[in-house]
Amino acid sequence: MKIAFLHFAFCGCPQGENAAKILKGMKLAAEHGARWVLTPEMALQGYKMICSDLPFQLASVKNGLLLPFCEAAQKFKETLFLGCAFLDEDRPHNSCVVIGDEGGVLWRHDKLRVLKASAEKWAMPGEGFAVRELDGIRVGVLVCADMYYGAHGESLAAQNCDLAIGIAAWPPGGHEEEPEVAWKRLSRTAGNIPLFVANQTGTKLMDFSKAASAVAAEGELSFFYSGDEALLLLDFDEKRKQVASRDFTVIKI
Repeated sequence: MKIAFLHFAFCGCPQGENAAKILKGMKLAAEHGARWVLTPEMALQGYKMICSDLPFQLASVKNGLLLPFCEAAQKFKETLFLGCAFLDEDRPHNSCVVIGDEGGVLWRHDKLRVLKASAEKWAMPGEGFAVRELDGIRVGVLVCADMYYGAHGESLAAQNCDLAIGIAAWPPGGHEEEPEVAWKRLSRTAGNIPLFVANQTGTKLMDFSKAASAVAAEGELSFFYSGDEALLLLDFDEKRKQVASRDFTVIKI
């Protein structure tokens, strides 16, 4: 199975531009045979949406913002992991919404470890992890800082997770350790399963120019990409629950 990462610039860009970029990425991914498409954290509105003068709107099941992505998922027969700000009744969350290849929302993970800095002070934390089966794979989803804590990996392991999907807005530095240290720890504590980190690039409002999208497995960093906007592709063996690629196939945008 081929999986695509949208290693694009989203932070500091208008929401409409980000939406168009995600849809373009879905189309390009389909042209290269991808069945799953991963976006970074807050891809739709941009991670620093409240630090910008640009207008934004939180997605919900009622306001139609997810509809173009649902239609594209159905058209291209893809499953989309969409990073976005989501409003559940009156509770705003930093979320990953999983949209299936029939065009419906399958589930949503709300970030547990919300950073109380200005960029995330609007968001309320989620309530836990739920591992779901998708295409015969038991999948757990994490949003950025969720990947920092080994206990979160243990929670996935307890639910017999096969593959962890992490969406991120996580540049190097700024924490006690580099992000890859946390990613290796998460893979290890989750039972040495693969962890896919869909990160972003760009320099608007926050410097992601050296941020890496990566694959960790068996507690080690397998490979990564940082740099200009690109569609990143890898192959995953659904039967063995293992990464079948030695590196990303990089499609420059």
